Amino acid sequence: MANIYGRSDSERKLLDLYSNRFQGIGDIGRFEAQIQRELLDGPKGTFGRFRMWRLKKQYKELEEKRDDPYQAGAKGEIQVLDRLSKLSDDYHVLCGVQITLPHHISYNGKKNLKSAQIDFVVVSKKGVYIIEVKNWSDSYVKRQDYFSPHEQAGRAGRLLWHVLKSWRKAPKVTSIVLSIKGNIKKDPKYKVVLVSDIQDINRILEERKHVLSEKEVKRYVKKIKDHVTK
Repeated sequence: MANIYGRSDSERKLLDLYSNRFQGIGDIGRFEAQIQRELLDGPKGTFGRFRMWRLKKQYKELEEKRDDPYQAGAKGEIQVLDRLSKLSDDYHVLCGVQITLPHHISYNGKKNLKSAQIDFVVVSKKGVYIIEVKNWSDSYVKRQDYFSPHEQAGRAGRLLWHVLKSWRKAPKVTSIVLSIKGNIKKDPKYKVVLVSDIQDINRILEERKHVLSEKEVKRYVKKIKDHVTK
């Protein structure tokens, strides 16, 4: 099993909406199922009607948050984390990596890059990978009025490369867009950004040749852990 650090950013933001009432996104589903069962059973005892009123109010609050974009994002990232966790313990998976530099650096010829929120960073002897997860519907993809996930992944990879490079060596950082629904295709404008689906991601990470030593892996993991969302 892979080594896991931190919590996905979408899940953290989703749980914030519930004022830290839940420890994880799975708790939300279990709580909703419990409310549904109690509502079907109906009022019981002296305080039954008041209990039903409270349950209906809580259920309505859950319904209002069900369509929140963080809901889809968190569910998608949890699916990816479940898949990545099946990698061997040679792999280190860092969740919700937030990087902010004290100054801007160049990206595509413009000095316009300073910060990035990365869904996952995977480090092993096979290299360093950033994974940008998108759980987008077909209709949303067709709208094409969103910030390019390929550019988002490319910018994040460039930023992480800048953080990890030293005067001796700069590791190659591979950027991946992972489409949960498989509806995002490779963009020829971003040749160095890979596109994967959830079924194929572990194969991509496992089939590469070794490019890092164990010492380098430990050094890079230690450095990235400083940027993991708590």
